[in-house]
Amino acid sequence: MTLRWRDDSRIWLCLGFLAVTVAVVIAYQNPAAGYELSIYSQTPIAYWISISAALLLSAVLVFSRLAGPAQSGGIALGLLSMTTIVATPIIRGYHYFGTSDSLSHLGTARDIQAGVMDPMTNRYPVVHTLGSLFSDVTGAELHHALFVLVVVFIVSFFIFVPLVVQKLTQDSRLAYVGLYASFLLLPLNHLSPSTYIHPTSQAVVYAPVLIYLFIAVYREPVRSYSILFLLVSTMFVMLHPQQAANLVVFFATVALLQLIHIKTNRSKITYRQKVVYPSVFAFALVFWLWVQNIDTFWSSVANTVVVPFTDTEVASTTASRSVSLEQVGGSLPEVFVKLFSVQLLFAVFTAVLVAGVILRATEFPILRSVQDALTTDRASEQLLLLYVIGGFIAVSSIFLVYIVGGISDQYFRHLGMMMVFGTILGAIAVGRATEYLGRRFSAKGARRGIQLLFIIVLVASMPIVFASPYFYYPTDHVTEAQMSGYETTFTNQNTNVPFDEVRSDTSRFGNAIQGRTISEDEYYSDEGGDGIPDHFADQALREHYDQRMYVPVTDADRIRDPVLWQGFRFSHDDFRYLDSEPGINKVQSNGGYDLYLVEPAPGVPTTSGPGEIQ
Repeated sequence: MTLRWRDDSRIWLCLGFLAVTVAVVIAYQNPAAGYELSIYSQTPIAYWISISAALLLSAVLVFSRLAGPAQSGGIALGLLSMTTIVATPIIRGYHYFGTSDSLSHLGTARDIQAGVMDPMTNRYPVVHTLGSLFSDVTGAELHHALFVLVVVFIVSFFIFVPLVVQKLTQDSRLAYVGLYASFLLLPLNHLSPSTYIHPTSQAVVYAPVLIYLFIAVYREPVRSYSILFLLVSTMFVMLHPQQAANLVVFFATVALLQLIHIKTNRSKITYRQKVVYPSVFAFALVFWLWVQNIDTFWSSVANTVVVPFTDTEVASTTASRSVSLEQVGGSLPEVFVKLFSVQLLFAVFTAVLVAGVILRATEFPILRSVQDALTTDRASEQLLLLYVIGGFIAVSSIFLVYIVGGISDQYFRHLGMMMVFGTILGAIAVGRATEYLGRRFSAKGARRGIQLLFIIVLVASMPIVFASPYFYYPTDHVTEAQMSGYETTFTNQNTNVPFDEVRSDTSRFGNAIQGRTISEDEYYSDEGGDGIPDHFADQALREHYDQRMYVPVTDADRIRDPVLWQGFRFSHDDFRYLDSEPGINKVQSNGGYDLYLVEPAPGVPTTSGPGEIQ
């Protein structure tokens, strides 16, 4: 891309910021009118063109040969563009974002805000408490406050990944690479970490803040950094203990490696480094005090120890998902490429950096070009990178244990934390390689190469910021009609009649609306709760029950299966059957939510009283 940067950089910056402004106006003036299966296809294309142009222009500006205001303006433009992208659901007026766990977390925050729940009795109260406080201070609705909180945590990831890279290498040029690597949001894989309220997701994207403070404690023996590290690490433990366990392993490994190095090379250390053992011990102690009474944490640890080398859930989950995808026209390899191709690329970059640093440290005479390209002569940086790589390998081993143990989908949570380090180390590898190629061949060619690389990976990453049909997932949109529909149902329901459901989870909406004080079991009977049989028992739903049953159907239910999954479990005809079958009565409707009362077939004795909405 040939531009007269020195003369025209301010013009290009103005055009970039104008593009962001235009995008925001377009999105704001086109709010979601109902449930949206894909935020990508149902947001005007002009929005995506404008915001993408701004983001890509920022990359070209930042990685040009210019420095000073032009480069700083490019950084600001990139941050604003990516923040706008992750805030797209807010700008477009989504009522709430995130189903399943996210709805339950809304209920927890509601209980804390109402004073029904003591935050300290919760396993991870930080997100819920922050959301409640933000709602109280600003007057925003709680669901909207949590929505904003997601964006704030992601922005912290954008800010602190480059700061970690700079602190590790003491090279501000590599920080620019770290910034654009953070924009790829590699830790978010939608199989666990995602872009909605989910404490493990917020912990993953907040991890660079704690990593930055830890490196600051190592590099600069200033008391204020140690105090900040202790405060933030305490907050991180309460943000999510499982992800805190990953960092306990990482920090403890670094401390152990430092101890070994100091004991074996005491006379050879010619530069200042602060021992990190006290800080690591304090973090580990806080972690132990918090998790010692959390039964679910220890049961997860027990499963990790007991389950390995037996039949695992990994194989069965993979097999079932493969069959389901094939039936809707997709495949696991296709989904893997879409979700993980950029992650895999950065994993390769990270592996090459790890190999180069370790080979140079051991003075092994192979892959000299890799060693020269990715390492420096600064002993302090090389030693710190060795410590970090050792910690990264230790954290990666937890992921491998979970894969072998098949602990449900927990391994994707650990993959998210691994990709935090993969983002940081991969960015260092890309930056060092670019500098090396610039010295060996052409600085201009190297700059164009890194511009092209990030343009390609940004284009590949943008379609997976949000769940979408691109990889056979529906969006996590929750409409106001859905929420108000369930609220009306819970207010007026006959408590003797239980619920069954299509795909929208009644108990999760119950959590969000009525709080967590009502047990999930209270919404269901022995017959209900596992989900309605496919195609409504071949359109013979009344024969399926021996008691009256409420069946809520949202607009999302009517779209997901018939459209996205091509009638895999329910078709348009199945939903028309609900409206036409005698004995199945629609007792509530608001345009985005319908409630049906299903009477058992004639001759089947009922086990509950009248089922009408009161």
